[in-house]
Amino acid sequence: MTLLMGGVLATYTYISPLLTERAGIPDGAVPMVLTGYGLGALLGTTVGGRLGDRRPLATLLTAAATTALVLLLLALLSPNPVAAVVLVTLMGMAGFAPTPVLGALALRFSSSAPTLVSGLSGSAPNVGIAIGSWTAGMALSSPLGQAGPPLVGTVAAALTLVPLTALALLRATRCEAPPTQPGTAADRSIGCGTQDIG
Repeated sequence: MTLLMGGVLATYTYISPLLTERAGIPDGAVPMVLTGYGLGALLGTTVGGRLGDRRPLATLLTAAATTALVLLLLALLSPNPVAAVVLVTLMGMAGFAPTPVLGALALRFSSSAPTLVSGLSGSAPNVGIAIGSWTAGMALSSPLGQAGPPLVGTVAAALTLVPLTALALLRATRCEAPPTQPGTAADRSIGCGTQDIG
């Protein structure tokens, strides 16, 4: 979540220069584009929460991969104003889809310290946003220009896939292997049932 939200908000922090200087959208139309981003984030949170109830890990993997793709396309296609508007909306949708899933999983596996885990899961994205925005600011000042922030976001979102893929592979290995004792803590923690994390 730290990397994914850091990537999305790194791009969002510098979205105005991308829209006005790179896409050629008038200053007065930027709030409308940001409204689309907000509506996309609302839809993504709603859909992500519903899908995450049944298949949390698959939802997280799909959202991270989609976010990385959308950010890459935004860096490449943002000179086209129509593409820029559509991709900013999709960025909000894909980038916020994991939020309810990760919150629910954090509480599910928090054991005896749900308050601590809830606080940490809430502060982790803010660390990513701070680092991501700082890095994106440097990219904006580089020869990459307005394409720099979405490229930083692309890398961050793509890096999110590394631990998620490792978790998916671990889950697949654990679910295929016969448990030594049915219902052990290890089996429950990786989740092999119908309401599992995959």
